Amino acid sequence: MAKKKKAPELTFQQHIAEFLVREHKYGVLEQADITDTGHCIAEDQLWAFLKATQADTLKKLEDHYGADAREEVFRALRKELEHSPLWMILRHGLKVRGLEFRLYYPKPRSMESAAAAKHGENRITFRPHFYFGETSQEIDFVFFLNGLGSICCGNDCG
Repeated sequence: MAKKKKAPELTFQQHIAEFLVREHKYGVLEQADITDTGHCIAEDQLWAFLKATQADTLKKLEDHYGADAREEVFRALRKELEHSPLWMILRHGLKVRGLEFRLYYPKPRSMESAAAAKHGENRITFRPHFYFGETSQEIDFVFFLNGLGSICCGNDCG
């Protein structure tokens, strides 16, 4: 069980959270939004990003797998996370049944480029007081990029 936090720490965390929302327009996730706490995945966030940025590729997947297309994406992601760190998957993308998906768009060199609009679709969110693991361990903040978060517990950093 996590130790009870002192009021000054909670006040400071709340101040940080309010700043991130006010100044950076980050979204706040509820614990229930993180549908896979073991892998730190907020599935609806990633799915919305893919629909907004790669609708044509998703359509191809849906043409072959119908309603199971979404599950195919998350099955492939979980399998890849078994042997690759998240940062590597973000960098190289995710292959799903022969199709390639980008999981984020870096800031383009020119805001006039075609990539600028897709970069604007990136979703940066956070979850204060994230609970994970079999014993409901708590971490103060987890940041998510397009529904993908990462926490470090000992030597197992993803």
